[in-house]
Amino acid sequence: MAVLKEHNNAKLFTLAIVSKTHTLDVVKRVKVVVDRKMLHLLDGMVLNVADALFEEMLDLQEQDALAWHFNIMRGLKSANVSMSDEFSTFMNLSWVHLINRRDRQTLPNVTADLMPLLKSYSDRNANHYKILLEEVRLRFCRLIKQDVQYHPFLPANFYLCFWHATEKLDLTHQERSLLLPLFNRFVMDRFGQVLAAANQTLAELHVHVGKPGAYSVGPTSNQ
Repeated sequence: MAVLKEHNNAKLFTLAIVSKTHTLDVVKRVKVVVDRKMLHLLDGMVLNVADALFEEMLDLQEQDALAWHFNIMRGLKSANVSMSDEFSTFMNLSWVHLINRRDRQTLPNVTADLMPLLKSYSDRNANHYKILLEEVRLRFCRLIKQDVQYHPFLPANFYLCFWHATEKLDLTHQERSLLLPLFNRFVMDRFGQVLAAANQTLAELHVHVGKPGAYSVGPTSNQ
């Protein structure tokens, strides 16, 4: 009986290792797709930021607008790391949480003055892509074999990752906040492309939509 118990424990341990390896492989492959899309979108934002910033500063005094515009452009050009690299670094935290089945937000919230703006942006994207977001969530639940509400592709997570990615730009709080509408305009207005690419990749890797308890690992014999 003891031998049988030891055999079963060893089998379960082996299955757990295989499952974790598969999960890591899927996450890495989805992350490559997402990083590529985000690099393109963030680079596009940086290329257009000079003109777009002035559009966000129409209500400011001319002297303040010119000073903040100069500071932001200098911050973007002199940063030691690219915006896309910083964004990816913070996104990695949410990927780690997913792999470790931690059903909670990875980053601190923005300050109280910015919360209404980011909630408005996030809610709009969440409502617009409600069905696709739920499909992605169910695929993640199937992948990690646990029902979770938090996952990396929540729009709020994208905005938080961007906000924290601006910390190394040597800008004031007000100057950083001027970049949020540009991120919303040049990146999150194309969020559907990122989400659809991730969902397609999960499907191609045979991570199916379904209840978390009805998961399957990898392709089955009839696929």
